[in-house]
Formats: sequence, structure tokens, C-alpha cells
Amino acid sequence: MNQRASHSKLPEFGTTKSQTSAILYQEPTLEETKPQHKPLIELAKNFAAGTLLMISIFSFGLLILKGCADDVEHQKAMAVKHQLQFGSGK
Repeated sequence: MNQRASHSKLPEFGTTKSQTSAILYQEPTLEETKPQHKPLIELAKNFAAGTLLMISIFSFGLLILKGCADDVEHQKAMAVKHQLQFGSGK
């Protein structure tokens, strides 16, 4: 009567093993601590690519604004033409 029914499928573990290893922390070597300098050519390529991207975005924005301004000018011209054709009503 002292037996308990285990409904778990997990095995029973005997002793708890340590999760630490025997390898001690080692300071990084001088080569690992040196800052990694990118070559000048790679920096120039990255700068050129970033500049080209910014110019493209700026140009696209200007193109949209110019199209909107042309549309407004066209609407104004059509309004003046309509007023001249049908009179201002006064």
C-alpha cells in the first residue's frame, strides 16, 4: 500500500550531475582584442553605395513633388479657362 503509481513517462534520475566543465576562462589573445579595421577600399564602396541610395530616394521624392506641382498648375489653368469661357457670374 505504500507504493505510488507514477503516471509520468519520464525516467527517474539518480544523482544530479554538474553542468560546469573543467575548462577555465581564458583571456582573449592580442589578435582577438585588436579592433578590426576595414580596408579603405571597402569603406569607400560602402560610402558610395550609401550616397547613391540617398540620392535615389531624394530624387524620387523630388519627382513626386514636381508631378504634384504640375498637376496643381494644370488645375489652376483649367479653372481660369473655365471662368473666362463661362464668365465669373458677376
